[in-house]
Amino acid sequence: MADQWELLRGAGLGRGFTGTWVESGDAEAVAALLGADLASLQDCDLTTAMAHYRPMAFTERIWTGPHADGWTHALTISGPPPMTTGLTEAGLRFLQIRTMDDYVYDLLYGDGVMTAWLTQRWYGEVVVEPGSMVEPYLREIDPPVMPEAVHSGSGTTEPEYHNLVCLEIYLLLTARMSGRFVDRAWLDEERALYTVPVPPPT
Repeated sequence: MADQWELLRGAGLGRGFTGTWVESGDAEAVAALLGADLASLQDCDLTTAMAHYRPMAFTERIWTGPHADGWTHALTISGPPPMTTGLTEAGLRFLQIRTMDDYVYDLLYGDGVMTAWLTQRWYGEVVVEPGSMVEPYLREIDPPVMPEAVHSGSGTTEPEYHNLVCLEIYLLLTARMSGRFVDRAWLDEERALYTVPVPPPT
């Protein structure tokens, strides 16, 4: 199977992306909970949506639709990551992966009651709270074979490709939990592109 990150990067998402996997089969309801303006709906494929691709732009857009049985996926095309407060308030489980340039953020997940982070260690491992919803799935993933840390006179540096290894673990985890990997068929599907209005300052 093709590498999931290579497929996403090949689709033009190399500068950064936020993917939110939500345990719900109602894609429109998920879009609304993420703050989408449902009247802005444009059904399109990813190539069309990517015409608006501007990571961290002031205009927020999400491309969202069915991912697997009982799961919806929302891909941030432009703007900041969508707020997940509405998902938690609705009691929905979710996972959110975020990258920017060469940096991979800790994975954010919600179990329908509270949110937490799947955090990275400097040597390529990820750590989760015991008993969390992601722990059983993480145990199914073989730990990465990391290159030896590079030692210098002043200390130790991160192993090469640390961020990429963590990203691969996160993508494997979301695939295991949702029941579907990102593949070429996934990239070719048509989903709904929405604008997410920026909330007024408080």
